[in-house]
Amino acid sequence: MSTSRILSNLKTYAQKRPLLFNSMIYGSFYTGAEFAQQTYSRVFKLSVPSPSVPENLEEASIVSTERPVFSWIRKFNETMGLSDVDNLRHSGNYNWAQLKRYAIYGCLIAGPVLHGWYKWLDAFYKGKAMKIVLAKLITDQFILTPPLIVTFFITMSLMESKQDIFGECRMKFVQTFKTSCMYWLPVQFLNFLLIPPALRVSFVSIAAFCWVNILCYLKSVPLTECNNNNNVKY
Repeated sequence: MSTSRILSNLKTYAQKRPLLFNSMIYGSFYTGAEFAQQTYSRVFKLSVPSPSVPENLEEASIVSTERPVFSWIRKFNETMGLSDVDNLRHSGNYNWAQLKRYAIYGCLIAGPVLHGWYKWLDAFYKGKAMKIVLAKLITDQFILTPPLIVTFFITMSLMESKQDIFGECRMKFVQTFKTSCMYWLPVQFLNFLLIPPALRVSFVSIAAFCWVNILCYLKSVPLTECNNNNNVKY
């Protein structure tokens, strides 16, 4: 099958099922970014923080029984292969549990949310006048981004079976939001000013791959490092 035929089929599929298509695109970028981070660490033999796992797994289950909800979440994560404990039981060069977590977040949360958001944003703010572009820019960065960052850290903490699902968000939210402003404000300015709505998702997807690489790095920074310095080191 020729390349042009493949692209034509993809375009047709995207038009027929835009939500599913965009969700898969975002999920692929999120997973690909984490895969790139792990590959980079392997190639350059960088030290990657290891997940803290209790020496006695039975002790972990006893602690989790104090909170039935977290006990159920832990069992669910282990069943789905999302637990770092399960990942350490199998030898391998990649943290497949982490890759699964990013795939789930990208496909089931970030993808659908961003698809609906940009569809609404383009319908509500029509035109390319500078006033409209700036309104889109401010709305996108300061209305959507903060809750999306919070959702990211809380969702990942749930899939990691953490007892304190808000701890990482509290420690890393401010630095992550500041970083997102430095990255997304100029990117989205060009997006809303120059890119036609039909190509908006494609442009954002490419830009999102770069952003998710940054997000994966921020996610991997140990909390102790954030606590000692009150911000994320670069």
